[in-house]
Amino acid sequence: MRIGIDGGSWSNKRGYGRFLRELAGALAKTDHGHQFVMFLDQAAAREFPSLTGFTVREVRIGQSVGDAARHDGNRGPLDLLRMGLAVASERLDVFCFPTVYSYFPLLRRVPTVVGIHDTIADRNPQFAFAGAQQRMFWKAKLRLAIFQTDLVFTVSNYSRQCLIDVHGLKRERIRVVPEAAAPQFQPPATSDQREHFILYVGGVSPNKNLGTLIRALGMLNEPCLLKIAGDYSSEGFRSCYEEVRALAAEEGLLEKVEFLGFVSDDELVRLYQRAAVFVLPSFDEGFGLPAIEAMASGAPVIVSEGNSLTEVVGDAGLAFRADNPKGLAAAINRVFSDLILWHRLSDAGVRRAAEFSWARSAALFIQVLEEASRLR
Repeated sequence: MRIGIDGGSWSNKRGYGRFLRELAGALAKTDHGHQFVMFLDQAAAREFPSLTGFTVREVRIGQSVGDAARHDGNRGPLDLLRMGLAVASERLDVFCFPTVYSYFPLLRRVPTVVGIHDTIADRNPQFAFAGAQQRMFWKAKLRLAIFQTDLVFTVSNYSRQCLIDVHGLKRERIRVVPEAAAPQFQPPATSDQREHFILYVGGVSPNKNLGTLIRALGMLNEPCLLKIAGDYSSEGFRSCYEEVRALAAEEGLLEKVEFLGFVSDDELVRLYQRAAVFVLPSFDEGFGLPAIEAMASGAPVIVSEGNSLTEVVGDAGLAFRADNPKGLAAAINRVFSDLILWHRLSDAGVRRAAEFSWARSAALFIQVLEEASRLR
């Protein structure tokens, strides 16, 4: 088949971008016999690597997807039209939007697959949007995407059930293509490399529930540094950096909280390998890729329950209620005070992370595309 892929999230620094980049790399190493056409804006086209089986269709638009799809912005109709016309001009057997985040209307009938990674913005719009206008555009985009698609894929069984509950999608229309840790995330040579700090990786946004993590930091039995790795100034998603920083100051913890901002993959590997414990306290997650990366790196993992994180982590980590900082503090204290537990979680995390791979995800992705091509 000749498969078109929307590359609108290629440059995204968070999970959407990681998903597309790692998936494309795995597809290039998979013997499936298909050809891919990646549709990219001019900025992303310049950074796209040479991948076996991929050709690039550069679409010159007025504003990059990353700039236009901010929490306080919208993509212009002319840019949407340019993307639609570019796809319509190619002979394609199937077209895929790896995430609805960068969806645009298709102008020609072609079997279509859309990725919807979570329903966070639908159930908690206050976490995602600056105002009513952005919320309205999001709803319109999502409805059109669901109407135009033949199959939907998501990244966890939890998210699949959310799509059924929130959007009324039929289970038979939804497939699961999970995420995985990239190969560079490996345990350190020895546990002696570990340092006494808590690590959080992800967006500094309201859904991530960093307030609970800050409050838990003040309840620990022993002083500890918290390192927060995540872009809080320029990524386009709604930020709560000022609120989190103010809370840390109010709790008298500002000297114990280090905001690292965006970090490179090399630095991220180092952080995972040196952290004493990794915490992901989110109110909701569609998958929770940093948890898998941390486990692959041998860091004991603590996550919030009631979302995809407990599905992903399984019994290889500890869980707490997202609204309970005392419960989180107790879990951290357990890991710090029990060396046997520390090693058990570290070893179990590495084994659990190995159950996920981008090669397997690429194979599942191909199955979804092949199935969709037979539906019209």
